[in-house]
Amino acid sequence: MYKNFNCELLGISGRQSEIIELALTYGFQGLDVDMVDFFKRCQRTSFESAARFLLSSKLIIGGFRVPVDLDADEDTFTAEAAKLNPIAETAARLGSKYGYMTVPNQTDRLPYPEYFEAIRQRVEKVAEILEKEGIDLALTFNPIADGESKEFKFIRDADGFVALVKACKKAKVVFDSWAWFCGKGSLEHVEQLGVERVRALWLGDCVEGVAPDSATDEDCVLPGSTDVIDNAAYLKRFAEAELSLPVSPRGRALETGGTRDAFIAAAQDGLNHVFRSAGIPTTVRKPEMFLHSSSIVAEEPAASEEPAASEEPAAS
Repeated sequence: MYKNFNCELLGISGRQSEIIELALTYGFQGLDVDMVDFFKRCQRTSFESAARFLLSSKLIIGGFRVPVDLDADEDTFTAEAAKLNPIAETAARLGSKYGYMTVPNQTDRLPYPEYFEAIRQRVEKVAEILEKEGIDLALTFNPIADGESKEFKFIRDADGFVALVKACKKAKVVFDSWAWFCGKGSLEHVEQLGVERVRALWLGDCVEGVAPDSATDEDCVLPGSTDVIDNAAYLKRFAEAELSLPVSPRGRALETGGTRDAFIAAAQDGLNHVFRSAGIPTTVRKPEMFLHSSSIVAEEPAASEEPAASEEPAAS
């Protein structure tokens, strides 16, 4: 198991060099990449130019969000799937081993049984595209409906998620402990899926006194904040299976108002707490231990890019 940095899960953004430096400063061994942005960089210059800081950092390149909407109309889905081929080729060249997608939890398109089959077919199609490049498709789910309510509900719990994954021959899994908590999942559900299908772990915690079925995104906090979610038990199970998986923190800081660096430090501390509780060795790394690499911090934004503003951590 190793600590992995996923900006999306933490609600932060920045230039590539900033993200790499944050990951290295706070002891993360892996990094998830915005592959659409990286692909555009390659098109503007070259793969070698776009990848030089990522490769020189020696970080393990983890997953990427697959830019395909499973709930889109047929024409849009077909067009997005076609555009995925060159992105998958680029991801494989960078060293990424899996792409991840979140299963829709509501739709205006079809009732549950018909929609289940439609999503299954789309998942298999996307998985086949990625498979050609040696990349796995890993699914996760969102138990909390976002935005405007749609006519038909879809997968919002572990039971439904397990059923879909088992129906998809090629699908792998991102294990999200926050989704598992809100979706009433358990270690038994993990065994039903098979631990060997898991490609990454996302660990979050919940504020105290909140029931799973009434939780909102605002209640998701960094792992180890309250231990309402027994992340150590999950992590220990995957370690017992002798899996070496990227483990990413997700959620907001329990106490708000700090700087971005303080937030990333808290995310590292939370993972270290979970690792130690699971009996897994981990290395604590603080900024004063970090030796700056001029090859990384010297990056300037491309002429066509606007420098990304430093942001305060947002809720996941």
